[in-house]
Amino acid sequence: MMALIEYYARALTKGKFALVSFALQPLSFIFIVYVVSGGRFLDRALAGAIVSFIAGVGIADLSIELVGMKARSKFYDIIMSLPGGNWRKALGISIGMSIPAFPYVTLLTLLISWRLGLEAIPGILFGIVSLWLWSAGVGFLMGVKIKEPLTVMRLSNLTVTALTVFPPVYYPESVLPEKIVVAMNFLPTVSAAKLMTGGGGSAFLISLFWTVFGALLLWKFKGFED
Repeated sequence: MMALIEYYARALTKGKFALVSFALQPLSFIFIVYVVSGGRFLDRALAGAIVSFIAGVGIADLSIELVGMKARSKFYDIIMSLPGGNWRKALGISIGMSIPAFPYVTLLTLLISWRLGLEAIPGILFGIVSLWLWSAGVGFLMGVKIKEPLTVMRLSNLTVTALTVFPPVYYPESVLPEKIVVAMNFLPTVSAAKLMTGGGGSAFLISLFWTVFGALLLWKFKGFED
């Protein structure tokens, strides 16, 4: 597992602009929301960026890598021949693909904790873990079920955009009509953003549900086969 994490960490952070280009969209949204709201939604915008980083590496990057890995049959054979169970390999690839997001998630977590206080840390950490497990589970679902690289690339990017840009992830749900908010609250990205900004109660239960769902998907597809 550690060998896979080390491999992906080196491969994904290689190059001067790799980490900068990776962070361009979430950091741009923080700036836009900050300017438009006059700073009132900054905490939610910071949480939204964390959600985007995690959903991006879990759903899009991981699923694309899994499909691409099978296309590069020699690389797939090397991974399958490594010692250790498939569960550890799946976990190693998932963590390794998340390495580029780690410095940004850490920095944003420190910023939110500084603004909201130490009592917000448990909610922030649970929101991160919950969303990461769900995103990695969906990434494995797409990576195993879909065979064409172009198809998984389009579907995963569409899914990430639909779940992070339009719902109340970067902004509070209070700006939307109540009927729409009721439905949006069940999205894993919205419940995680609410947890990170001090929301509890139903957001905790919804995130707990998605945590279990993601873990089950990882377990089902740990063998990299349907």
